Amino acid sequence: MAKQIVVSKDPNKNFDNNDIQFPRLISELQAAGAFTPGVVKALEDSMDLGEAKIFEIVERSDKVWEWIKEHTKSGKRKK
Repeated sequence: MAKQIVVSKDPNKNFDNNDIQFPRLISELQAAGAFTPGVVKALEDSMDLGEAKIFEIVERSDKVWEWIKEHTKSGKRKK
């Protein structure tokens, strides 16, 4: 990971941290099945990227989110 992500013990600071929340959002959207063919096509058009590049971003996001969860309890879902 090129950029060092700062994970706090304070969940409120982590919630306000875009370096944590952006990969979390993308990873959770993937887990929820949000990247349907229609959504991916719309992303291809709006981002001027092919499907492979879009899913590369999703995969990178998943890796970052997994790293964050390993470094903070706030990354784990509370049910």
